Amino acid sequence: MKSYMLILSIAISLSISCKTKKATAETSSTNVKQTTMTDTQAAAPKSTGKVSHQYRATGCATVIVITTPDNTITLIPKDKLPDNIDVDGLEISFDYRLLKMHNPVGCNVGIPAAITNIKSGK
Repeated sequence: MKSYMLILSIAISLSISCKTKKATAETSSTNVKQTTMTDTQAAAPKSTGKVSHQYRATGCATVIVITTPDNTITLIPKDKLPDNIDVDGLEISFDYRLLKMHNPVGCNVGIPAAITNIKSGK
């Protein structure tokens, strides 16, 4: 009888301690996520590139070309750029997130991306 009580008390204490650890871990990760979102929202645009219409003949309406010393990235904006930004050769700063979607029909160059926080010029 005493061994059953001992086993039962150990099982209860383990189950309580496991639940406490999970709650603490979830609270910590929630605080980290909120801090990260606030930092991202307050930050200035992180990328710069040029608006280009060089692929219009092949089916890409507008692309943004990011040129770095190592490589060149061509982004296909998911949504149409505002008219004051959609100017061939205009240098813009922006944030982007690559999307897992198909390229528009006839557009074989570039990667679809959601473009946010657009500012013209440097």
